[in-house]
Amino acid sequence: MKMKAKKLGIIGKKLGMTQMYVNGSLVGVTVVDFSDMQVIGSRSKVAVEGLKRKDGQLHQADGYDAVVLGYDFEGESANFIKEFRVPDTAIYTDNKYLETLSSIKSVDVWGDMKGRGFAGVMKRHGFHGGPAAHGAKHWHRRPGSVGGHTYPAKTFKGKKMPGHYGNTTVCILSQDLVKVDTEKRLLFIKGSIPGAKNSYVMVRDSIKG
Repeated sequence: MKMKAKKLGIIGKKLGMTQMYVNGSLVGVTVVDFSDMQVIGSRSKVAVEGLKRKDGQLHQADGYDAVVLGYDFEGESANFIKEFRVPDTAIYTDNKYLETLSSIKSVDVWGDMKGRGFAGVMKRHGFHGGPAAHGAKHWHRRPGSVGGHTYPAKTFKGKKMPGHYGNTTVCILSQDLVKVDTEKRLLFIKGSIPGAKNSYVMVRDSIKG
């Protein structure tokens, strides 16, 4: 998955949630660790003169500018690799991106949602369900009618019904970036973000606002 960012992108690990005081109010924040993030490659819009690939051939233009980031290294290989299209890849040289990151107020976050298996309509879509009393027979958690009889004589595509829930990539936009700890390489993002504890996430400066 290739991400576009206005300034920069970050990959890391969701550590969990805690609380912080923001302007006198106690708010919940999610902590993201990016201490093990490294630049492992780049893409260039134009050909780089004199630069040779591992196979000895001249490096050709990729057609776009991007940075390839790796996280959670075992030896020389990274367990998590993502590519961000950024206007200037030089921002990652000598950790210059940390200064830019500290000035960002809101971020977009991608993560893999927790897998919940096969779920009913109450858990999957938030249906209220039927009456809980004994007189309601067996309609407590059922979805109810899913289509007409004579007309339209079918169930429309996209009808909210039971099915597989979770284990998908989810993006949340414009979450407040409360604090950046440049020493420990931690992000404190207001509210919850997708994924379980210790799952990988992708963060970029917000494209809206």
